[in-house]
Amino acid sequence: MTNLKPAILLGFYLLGLSGAAAAAAPYPPAGSWRFTVMLDGKRIGEHYFAVVRQANEVVVDTEAHFKVKVGFIPVFEYDHKDHEVWRNGCLGQINSRTHDNGNPFAVQGVLVGDGFEVQGAHGAVILPACISTFAYWDQHFLTEQRLLNSQSGEYQPVTVTREGIENLKVGAQTIPAQRYSLQAPKLDITLWYSAAGDWVALESKLENGRTLRYEIQ
Repeated sequence: MTNLKPAILLGFYLLGLSGAAAAAAPYPPAGSWRFTVMLDGKRIGEHYFAVVRQANEVVVDTEAHFKVKVGFIPVFEYDHKDHEVWRNGCLGQINSRTHDNGNPFAVQGVLVGDGFEVQGAHGAVILPACISTFAYWDQHFLTEQRLLNSQSGEYQPVTVTREGIENLKVGAQTIPAQRYSLQAPKLDITLWYSAAGDWVALESKLENGRTLRYEIQ
């Protein structure tokens, strides 16, 4: 059976700065991103991100739908929805629902006083007041040392390495793109951003040796 969990815990998502440093960070950019998702070069679904500014808040909605088939028979299905509210560069609220091949997951979290309260797969925990998800749409998340995973509610340590510029095919064009490597427990992710800072691609090596790739539409 196909195992996509290491890559699906991409996000779908989510780390800790000091409160002062995070408060100084600008709001993430508004916009939307729709990615074709491929497993070993074969299309298996889409992942959509929308970022909207509302007064002093930034609202982020994410949806992912994957289906892997052997012949005409589905062997893996994944559906994920995540709603986040950000304030002053910090996560203020999260509500996610996931069906991972029939297994349900839910994460709820809210900023309360000087802590962020999260209820996830491993119960309730209180995290630092200013945390982030795996917010690929905002390059500021690459400065973080821990990220909140929006499927499981785990607060995961991460290591990010800036790997330099490489030419990347985006649609019918080839553009120079900045490449980053992100390592976390059971995660091996590569990200690419355009010169303007737009997220344009993602690739993850799965534990079973297969490759999951996102390409912007």
